[in-house]
Amino acid sequence: MPQSLAKFECSISSSMSTAIDQIQRIQDQVHTLIERYRLAISELEEKSLQVENLSRELTLQKQKGSTMQSEIEQLRLLMAFNGTQAERQALKSQLNEWVREINKCLAQLNA
Repeated sequence: MPQSLAKFECSISSSMSTAIDQIQRIQDQVHTLIERYRLAISELEEKSLQVENLSRELTLQKQKGSTMQSEIEQLRLLMAFNGTQAERQALKSQLNEWVREINKCLAQLNA
């Protein structure tokens, strides 16, 4: 076998192993990226569920707050009816304010 042919085969062999090594590294990188992608998707799904749960909880808390505010108003009214002259005067003032607001709303509806 001529010496130049042996050098050519050695050159091809070394470049093939280099190409195979490069392909293997690329495949490893692809597998790593795929695993990272799957992990990111999983985390995203978990976070999405957390957001949904927190949104539901926030809605419930807002409803509770609204209910409690209504109960506070009812208690104020009860206390005013059973309270002192000053408390009854405060109730009368509050009722007059509500009547004015209702009248404004009615005027806007009739306009």
